[in-house]
Amino acid sequence: MSRPLIILNTTANREAAAKWCRTAPDGTQVEFREKRRTDDQNRLMWAELTTLARLRPIHNGVKMSPDTYKCMFMHALGHETRFIPTMDGDGVFPLGMRSSRLTIPEMSDLIELMHAFAAREGVTLEHREQAA
Repeated sequence: MSRPLIILNTTANREAAAKWCRTAPDGTQVEFREKRRTDDQNRLMWAELTTLARLRPIHNGVKMSPDTYKCMFMHALGHETRFIPTMDGDGVFPLGMRSSRLTIPEMSDLIELMHAFAAREGVTLEHREQAA
């Protein structure tokens, strides 16, 4: 089933959304959400996560990858985290951590948390000067 999407940025789009609501079958669910994170925010996040993993490959005795750091920060912001064992049992990997679903303010919070952690750990992030 296709899920139509309307961005409420014009009067015509707002009128179309209102029409869909008036004609939708009973029980139809409507979700309103803020715009998702920007591509610039995403590039900055991955550049900085990669730097953290390179300069601090071990955190509290755990080998860290950029993705593992991302999960750690998202968990710190209250997002659900779940790790399962690897096939060979030599570690774990994260499930369901989708930063692409973060809104612009949520992604800004994530990046600011990364900056605070890096500063606390004495890590200089080369990309820090870019807009978050």
